[in-house]
Amino acid sequence: MGVKNFPLYKITDHARVRIQNRFNITKNEMEGWTSRLLSQAVYVSSQDHNREKYRLNDIVVIVDTRQKIVVTVYSENEHDDNSVHSHTNPEVKAVINEALKTMVKQKKVKTAVKVHDSLEKMLAANRRMVNPYTNYRFTDSAWDDLLSAFDEVKERIESSLMVIDEAENKIAEV
Repeated sequence: MGVKNFPLYKITDHARVRIQNRFNITKNEMEGWTSRLLSQAVYVSSQDHNREKYRLNDIVVIVDTRQKIVVTVYSENEHDDNSVHSHTNPEVKAVINEALKTMVKQKKVKTAVKVHDSLEKMLAANRRMVNPYTNYRFTDSAWDDLLSAFDEVKERIESSLMVIDEAENKIAEV
């Protein structure tokens, strides 16, 4: 029971914001609340990109088992059936699919905008690294800036891909 090696897991900035917004957990309560959640949650399924889904009552947590991070947390009543099934009226499903397609396009654009700033930081750090007049005593700090910006880009794209993948899976449902 619980996420294996849960004390090793870190909470992403995305997950922190979601926990605060969705569950009204303060920054001071964050670590303890998340630790209890991870220790008591029950495994539900494996997902793409080394991710696993766990549930504790109506709280769902998605973790990345390779990076040992909490990706996101949300509430989902285990008795609700919110998905669109094949018995949904075809006209309604068509409208939902169009809305999802529009949302996917908007999400891609919003992600590109968010990634832009991180790429600018990454490029600035890269320029400091490859400048022929670079003083080597600043190499380590420039390298750290480069990696930090890279991690920002990676995290933003991965979190957007989760939403996009889920929307595209809903569209593909018959």
